[in-house]
Amino acid sequence: MGGSPPIAPRSTASGDTGTTPLPQAARASVALPGARSELRTFPLRAAGPREGWLRVTASGICGTDVGLFHRGVAAETVLGHHVVGRIAAVGTEAAHRWQVGPGDRVVVEEYLPCGECPRCASGAYRLCPQTDLWGGGRRIGTVPAGEDPALFGGNAEFMFLPENAVLHRLPERLPEELAAWVLPYANAVDWVLRAGRLAAGENVVVLGPGYHGLAVTAAARLGEAGEVVVVGLPRDAERLGMAEALGATAVTAEESGDWGAAVRAALGGASCDLVVDTSGSDPGVVDVAVDLLGHGGRLVLTTPKQPAAVPADSAAMIRRCLTLTAVRGRPPEAIGRAIASLADGTSGLEHVPTVDIPLDEVGDMLTRLAAGAGPSSPHIVVRPDTPHP
Repeated sequence: MGGSPPIAPRSTASGDTGTTPLPQAARASVALPGARSELRTFPLRAAGPREGWLRVTASGICGTDVGLFHRGVAAETVLGHHVVGRIAAVGTEAAHRWQVGPGDRVVVEEYLPCGECPRCASGAYRLCPQTDLWGGGRRIGTVPAGEDPALFGGNAEFMFLPENAVLHRLPERLPEELAAWVLPYANAVDWVLRAGRLAAGENVVVLGPGYHGLAVTAAARLGEAGEVVVVGLPRDAERLGMAEALGATAVTAEESGDWGAAVRAALGGASCDLVVDTSGSDPGVVDVAVDLLGHGGRLVLTTPKQPAAVPADSAAMIRRCLTLTAVRGRPPEAIGRAIASLADGTSGLEHVPTVDIPLDEVGDMLTRLAAGAGPSSPHIVVRPDTPHP
């Protein structure tokens, strides 16, 4: 697939790049229609010349997984699209294209692009129509298990790597719990540094201390922001504490209160240069965000919970030359920067506790998260090699 970025040449040899022996079968947590799940075992087949298999070591759970599960998948599906693991088997052509061999440690992007459209040709393969979930596209963690060989998601002991999968190698020194942060942190790096055009010393406001909100907080610090203020609700008290551990100032906003005034107080009366809304909340927050921004300020909107009109004071935006940008995913350059930051210890995300769960607890955890009864930390990682306690 010509449109995806090549992985940098390998620095060490890794033996035979042909297909290596696999177990006969692998376990997986399967999401079922009706917001149910069950643990199943699937047979493994040999990888074709352009394919591979990944032994999954970590699969992060994010809000997209929760939404897919809660709404009920249309067909049985192995979810999980923030996937880290080691190459277990790889066909000869795939090994050459991906520049990997058995044993190499990688993170797998969720995108399954066509490699031929103008978006792929420009490097923006995340925007390929073939990967567009809203248009019926396919991604890692969404392909039905009825399609051979079934294991297209990370909530499994082994995951199939089709020929259009996109891989990035990981350094051995990167701890597993931080490796699972690569994709959400890369999103945040792109949203803050490219889309948000953060300059050193500028003030940042982050709406929502969830999975991506904490990643955005870390990215703001990576970009040498001045003041970083994270806004959450009373029920977010523990997560706001995690934001403080990342160097931010926490503001607790009552659902019907004037949280804008609280943010201004936290900034000492100064204006804000960048607001990143990760809350997916009522679109009315946009008006408050616009009011917080000073001249030349930027507002970055991430994926909302549901389609809605976004009200904004266009006169104020024109007077102060404000910019509103909507984002989706991230380019490959952001992944490289996220990996480097996580590996060299500049992300600070080690301060966010990791909640590890085995495969047989995935369905229960997704149910809890959909009901708002999940753990205080948003960093929940499926570890297929972890036995049930």
